[in-house]
Amino acid sequence: MSRIPSHARCVFSGVLFDVFQWEQELFDGSTATFEAVRRLPSVQILATTPDDRVILLREEQPFVGRFVAVPGGRIDRGHTPEETVLRELREELGMAPEGIEPWQTETFGSNIQWTTHDFIARRCRQVGEPEREPGERIEPYLVTFERLLEESERPDFRNKVLANRLFRMRHTPGAIESFRERLFGR
Repeated sequence: MSRIPSHARCVFSGVLFDVFQWEQELFDGSTATFEAVRRLPSVQILATTPDDRVILLREEQPFVGRFVAVPGGRIDRGHTPEETVLRELREELGMAPEGIEPWQTETFGSNIQWTTHDFIARRCRQVGEPEREPGERIEPYLVTFERLLEESERPDFRNKVLANRLFRMRHTPGAIESFRERLFGR
């Protein structure tokens, strides 16, 4: 996968996307202008409760429609992934975790790049009312680990990379049990 080169120039900076351009030498020695888009990075949170359940969301957003997802959102400029995890749990659920652990970070795409930071947030507890944005309807619900695996197979499960990871774990001896132990902090 190619990355945006360090000499690329940001020609547009929007709410969600930055557009970069740069001159690139071609195989015949000529040059051409190349372009790529970088989306602001985001976090996805596998949030658990003190009774070993996982928090999922039934969501609806304008333009996107209805879907099932794990909590998460974009990392605002100048903020860290860890700060974003705490903010998203508070905004979407009114909850705070006992602790958070980075799980995986991945950058996808070539001409459109997007980095996601996946976290585990353990033993989340209610600390107040959610502070949801006007453009989202969120209904949290709790599931067992087994039900999480089933929900991740739904066609409307938004976190496709997470669903793929869970699928691969189910087909790798010992991986799903190891992940269950990690998720619940045992």
